[in-house]
Amino acid sequence: MRRCSAKDRRQARRSGFCLLAVLVLTAGVLSLNRYVNTVVKPTLHELAEYEARSAAVQAMNRAVAAELTRSPALCDALFTQGSGLVSLDAAAAGAAQTQFVSAVQTEMDALPEICYAVPFGSLTNNSLLSGLGPGWLLSIRPKGYVQGEIRETTQSLSINTTRYSAVLQLSVTVNMILDGSTATLTVAADYPLASLLVCGDIPNAYASDLD
Repeated sequence: MRRCSAKDRRQARRSGFCLLAVLVLTAGVLSLNRYVNTVVKPTLHELAEYEARSAAVQAMNRAVAAELTRSPALCDALFTQGSGLVSLDAAAAGAAQTQFVSAVQTEMDALPEICYAVPFGSLTNNSLLSGLGPGWLLSIRPKGYVQGEIRETTQSLSINTTRYSAVLQLSVTVNMILDGSTATLTVAADYPLASLLVCGDIPNAYASDLD
């Protein structure tokens, strides 16, 4: 039987230490990777979604306000009245809808890329580490397409008074490009365009259900 020398024992210990170090390093890398995928990246995507949603809403508000300022008479002919009836004029509503959607799409296409660095500690959900650590670069390109529709709504204000309103319903589907991956979110908003009060005759009698 061959006896182990001191040199062989030292080599065996070094090999054991190297193997242990490799195992610890591998476990650390796997643990860090799991932490990044389950904690850091979801937080990063939440921040990206918030920024993209905020940018889309601001773009929609700017476009609608600018269009109303540029064409103040755009909503004047949305309603037609005849024989005591009030209805939304399809041609006027269609023209206004096209103009608003085009304006919002132009504003969305002009949105710049959003870039900023988020401290790694702020992504860990640990208040003690907030604002600490190296910055994680966040790059968002909020590009999307716009859909819109002008709808008529009615509201009974009293026995003989009804409010007719024309509401622009906009929906923007935003494609977020974040760190080479893509995500989609939908941003919706309603904008009142015109309102009309219609008063009818006062009825001679009014009946209601009584318990």
